[in-house]
Amino acid sequence: MSLPLPRFNHNDIFSESILSVSLVGNMNPSRWTWNPFDKYNEFQKIDEHIWRRIIGVQSESKPEHTGNYAFRIVLNHNPRRQLKSLSVDCSENFINWQLANDPYGVGLKNMTFSVTCDCEIVLEFDSKNMTLSAKPTSLIKNYKKIIEPITILNSFELNGFVWDDLSMFDKFQTKLPGRSFSQDDDGTWFIDVPLKKNGGIDFRADGVYQFLISANKEEDLGFSAINDGKGTLVHGTGFSSSHGTSMHSGCTVHAKEDGVYRFRLIDPLSLPRIEVFDPKGDHLKLLNQRDGIQLLGSIFSEAQFDPTVEGRNLNASEIEGVLFLDHQTAAGDHTINFAINNELFLDTMGFGCWLDSDENFNGTNSIRGIAWHGKPHEWNICFNLSADSLLRFSYNLNTDEFEIMILSGSGVLSPVDQIKSLSLVGNFPEPLVAWDPKHSSNLMQALGPDRYMRIVHLEEGTDYNYKFVANQSDWQLVFADYELDCFGVNFNGRNKDAGNPTLANLKRNGRLTSHGNPPALNFTALHSGPYRFYADIVSGAYSVLPV
Repeated sequence: MSLPLPRFNHNDIFSESILSVSLVGNMNPSRWTWNPFDKYNEFQKIDEHIWRRIIGVQSESKPEHTGNYAFRIVLNHNPRRQLKSLSVDCSENFINWQLANDPYGVGLKNMTFSVTCDCEIVLEFDSKNMTLSAKPTSLIKNYKKIIEPITILNSFELNGFVWDDLSMFDKFQTKLPGRSFSQDDDGTWFIDVPLKKNGGIDFRADGVYQFLISANKEEDLGFSAINDGKGTLVHGTGFSSSHGTSMHSGCTVHAKEDGVYRFRLIDPLSLPRIEVFDPKGDHLKLLNQRDGIQLLGSIFSEAQFDPTVEGRNLNASEIEGVLFLDHQTAAGDHTINFAINNELFLDTMGFGCWLDSDENFNGTNSIRGIAWHGKPHEWNICFNLSADSLLRFSYNLNTDEFEIMILSGSGVLSPVDQIKSLSLVGNFPEPLVAWDPKHSSNLMQALGPDRYMRIVHLEEGTDYNYKFVANQSDWQLVFADYELDCFGVNFNGRNKDAGNPTLANLKRNGRLTSHGNPPALNFTALHSGPYRFYADIVSGAYSVLPV
């Protein structure tokens, strides 16, 4: 059994006709709920212009889940054809949105609604009139109002690495006190925050801060940045709900001296923009630009994922918007991604989907795909090269397409396009082999193409650190929990309901992510005996429980 990774025909994705309609949003329990390439997010076509999706939603479940939802529509799995709300009309238990497309979603809002009880919602998209409707499949006794749009934003919060003194679990938590913007007399919103020249994420401590802005204490109702150098923000982009192109990133600023910095949010209800002022009152330049693309990965022998190393910049080609870099590459399994503007905090472009064409369905001299970032749920781009060869890595700024091509040498390129196995890798006793992701002794038992388990004898009071590694790869396809995604408050894994991966349950107990090679999970056995490790790589639910 194996789990296929997204793979599409190039002509289908870039077709002018509407061939598929997908829902991306926070309604599904899948890790890829915002991923435009996930086939499980597709609508069903029921008429020439009508596409339908029926989906179950949960009402408020305190304190983890509010019963509020946000989503977009994607055409043909194309990240630049994401439809958002131009206007909304509603009557009792019926919502109708007029939709429009912008390549980067600027000025448009996600579709949003709240529900008062657990129910099914039927969504219908009219591709002729570009409208979307939502209504409950049936009325529920004692609930006159079941669904209504969210139309008012009355609070804004600053979240991210700007909160130096908070734990990694709390930096992006939207509901903590003390992080709300105040409204100024001129209608703008502001908050003053102390920053340090050696602050920010601990492994860098260089004064570079990434942050997001939530609304109504909901990350998916808030804003992230456009890489235009102007402080432009985009509606409806939370930590894991990015639009995902190379023009979208978390807001990023560099504090070059200690002091109290003022963050100003301008025009948040229509065309939002962010400004940051240093302690002298001078406007601080944000790092959100896309002046260059850098190639990162295992193809390099040192500082593999450092975008500041000389020689990583892609060069302009004869084709406008297409950049390239040639590199003599050793045979073996490799993982790469693409950095933006020499700054990791601008969210590297990882794997979106592989692309086939009608002429070259599975060519061996080149492989192509679309790069995408939906931090923390996208993988890096993984491939195999059979023999040492000179490779050309190219990147199209207009579409985020990438290509890996053999220029010379006898090598054959093969994309990693499926998950075939999962291993439990950590400091475990025999018969497991400690920290060896390739050893067969660490393989887990498959319960399906997406769920795995392994029983291990643990000793009371012993601390265990571990990750889940796919395909026995050399730390290239890794799953672990991520403190920054606002799912869970610790790594103890004591989730007795992992087989029921509702949004509320995932919020409470944590969720596996696959961005790069995340830090290890940790678990302390409360008593000696056998423990069952469980992982669902689609929903992200995981648990460690005594047998």
